[in-house]
Amino acid sequence: MLCYTMRVYDAKLRTFTQINCPYLVTAHLIEGLGGSGMPITFDRSTCCDLNEIISREWLVTNGLGGYAAGTVAGVLTRMQHGLLVIVPPDTVQPQLLLAKLDEEIAFDQRTYYLGTNEYRDGTLSPAGFVHLESFHLEQGFPVFNYRLGGPHGILLEKRIWMLQGSNTTYIRYRVRRMPSQEETSNYARQGLASRYYDHTSGSGRDMRLSITLLPFAAQRPYNQPQYGNNAWHFLVQPQPGRELIDEDEWSPGIRSSRPRLMTGCTLQASEEARPYHILAIGHPESQVTFIPTGVWYWNFLRRHDARAGLLATDDLYLPGVFRATLWPEEDATLTLVISAEALSSPELRLHQLNLSYEQALEQQKDLLRDALQPQRYFGEGGEAAQAHHLHVLPLTTTSDPYAGGEDFLHQLLQASEHFLTWRKASADRQRKTRHGLFHTPERMPALCSGYFDLEYKTRDALIALPGLLLVTERYDEALKILRELIRHVKGGLLPDHLPVPGQRLSECDYNSADTTLWYIYALDHYLRVTHNYAFLEEAYYILTECINRYMRGTYHGIHVNSTDGLLYAGREGKALTWMDAMANGTPVTPRAGKPVELNALWYHALSLMHEWSQYFTHQSSLRYHTAFYQELLTRNRRSFQERFWYSEGGYLYDVIDGPQGNDASLRPNQLLALSLRYSVLDNQCCESIFEAVTQHLLTPYGLRSLAPHDPAYRGHAGSTREEQQRVLHQGNVWSWLIGPYIEAMLSIKLHASAAPSSDEKTLFQEYLWRKGLQLLEPFKNRFTVGLLSMNEGTFNGDAPFHPTGQYLASASCTGELLRIYDMLARMRSLPLTYTLSR
Repeated sequence: MLCYTMRVYDAKLRTFTQINCPYLVTAHLIEGLGGSGMPITFDRSTCCDLNEIISREWLVTNGLGGYAAGTVAGVLTRMQHGLLVIVPPDTVQPQLLLAKLDEEIAFDQRTYYLGTNEYRDGTLSPAGFVHLESFHLEQGFPVFNYRLGGPHGILLEKRIWMLQGSNTTYIRYRVRRMPSQEETSNYARQGLASRYYDHTSGSGRDMRLSITLLPFAAQRPYNQPQYGNNAWHFLVQPQPGRELIDEDEWSPGIRSSRPRLMTGCTLQASEEARPYHILAIGHPESQVTFIPTGVWYWNFLRRHDARAGLLATDDLYLPGVFRATLWPEEDATLTLVISAEALSSPELRLHQLNLSYEQALEQQKDLLRDALQPQRYFGEGGEAAQAHHLHVLPLTTTSDPYAGGEDFLHQLLQASEHFLTWRKASADRQRKTRHGLFHTPERMPALCSGYFDLEYKTRDALIALPGLLLVTERYDEALKILRELIRHVKGGLLPDHLPVPGQRLSECDYNSADTTLWYIYALDHYLRVTHNYAFLEEAYYILTECINRYMRGTYHGIHVNSTDGLLYAGREGKALTWMDAMANGTPVTPRAGKPVELNALWYHALSLMHEWSQYFTHQSSLRYHTAFYQELLTRNRRSFQERFWYSEGGYLYDVIDGPQGNDASLRPNQLLALSLRYSVLDNQCCESIFEAVTQHLLTPYGLRSLAPHDPAYRGHAGSTREEQQRVLHQGNVWSWLIGPYIEAMLSIKLHASAAPSSDEKTLFQEYLWRKGLQLLEPFKNRFTVGLLSMNEGTFNGDAPFHPTGQYLASASCTGELLRIYDMLARMRSLPLTYTLSR
């Protein structure tokens, strides 16, 4: 048996104990077969508890900014929930087209209502979650199993998925026998639904069921309610039932499977609205039919929005119902297709329908397989220096450390996919790239900040980029984002958001003092992986001008002080750092003055510009301002160490030279002075700073934004949006900060280690490595609550650190977890020793 030898460190004895563990999970990954991780699964005991499953949400995305989302219970709790949300080509405002789909089942002389709806008065009707036997995610796609007919009954399986690059949602129904029946059944399949009976139970019961599907439609902005009235009806065009033939694409005229019957409708909320289609495709003997109805259902409640003080009731339109017959046979499935694509598109061809789920699964499996196999980069900048190989790390809190580590990595990789979208390019870029007689709208990659706000914040994208795109080897996408961003530099600053189609950026879109500095940070990560110095040469002169604008002064009072070389930012009514929460139009944490992380980033940016200037000087006879940057660095470093040290507390001021003087609030911002590749601090004060941050700010899910002993600290976020904004940076835990914290810990402790021998130094490095893993492990538990398989962005500052609900899925958190996971995988000083045990 293939095994590994794990060395476990005992901190008290300061020694290792070796244990031999069967190498069960990662062996097949190394062989390149790929793994799926342990699926997130809920059994009957969880599924019948409404409080448990109404708070658990699922998400499927299509890579175009569109998605399908809902709760395990089937209740819509947010305006943003829906089975098809798309971003139309002429706008970036997502549109919700189909809100939900309810099922009514007639089986064994009984009717089962599987949908669950909550209305304005609090009524649940129906309450179909009581029939939910189990729920799980298969490669991120939700699978529901409803139990019908008692112990000798059947299971109705429902799967929901999307394919990348298509505004289409697929929902497939299949009848399955109960597990005990499946084990003993040996049917002689006749292929005729009318003769399909349960012979295993001896009852001779007819195992057919009749299914009625109720598609509740909307056509509205995804985060705003729709109010119907009896004078307004959607335009519904029934699609006549027709037979779909699946011809082999290599052998025209030869059928590769049974034909299917398709029926449904095309609908629009108005004549000006974009049409979309709801189609049902089933077995010829299923007798699939569509019956138009055209009625409104009123006052659906969104309980999460109600708690947040938002508009919380919505009306939905029922254009018609689908009816069909199903029975327990592999081929007797019913697939509902909701699509904003043209009816002639490949997504609606039978051959594609038959393969779509398997194709979607393979797309997800490739994520882990590709990440665990060494890759070489042959992009624009040439080949990377070495092949990238992401190792599975052991999580000691699981019974099988490597199975737990594989599962954690798989979930992180799946989560990362939801943030990368391909958006239509801005109008300015479309004009520059249009040529020839035909023009296909250009799409550019972008990183969504989170769900369900669906914002594209530049700062969030740059913090997340190293983890989301470089660890996952999406080097071309990273380059396109970096290249597109630098096109929009104005006054040395980058915009808060990338422009949308039809939008032109103005000065009011440039409100971040640090975003350009985060760009230089992300560019450094990109260059160290790809060695694409051709792009650096392309960007270098623009970045030089950015530095010059900071020196001379730019918007919002952002400038470098000529006396001490420190960076100042501040203007009345503006929040120019990452702590940019606003309440009633006023900054909650304005931080005007010289913020600590802004100056740590400034020093880091100057250091990188100095490094790159040396590279270009060596490549040519030209001088690239090397002496200029060295002079700035020397003055900035001296001033930072003199001015920011708060001796009374043993840590750094958060802001100096503000309107009220120096701000001694203990915040996590000073971590960047410790964690960045070029630290502005000397080693002697780093340990004191780190210990203060650890003692007062560290929690299992990240770092508090303010120490609890501060009078302004708030430990609970509240429920309304305004309450949440007021607490956002006054005590909320931010999960992305775990990245700088772990990086600071590794840097400080390794440099401070005074181990007398190489063996003891190696021992201490192993201890730090495992400490880093321990800090990551609590995030694994978050995959099974809230928005499943995702990482929340903020938590309450007080124990037990409940999520605030404001950032269900955070790109910056997911990116930092992946980046640190990769860092720990690379730094392991004592590799596992693999042996063959007999």
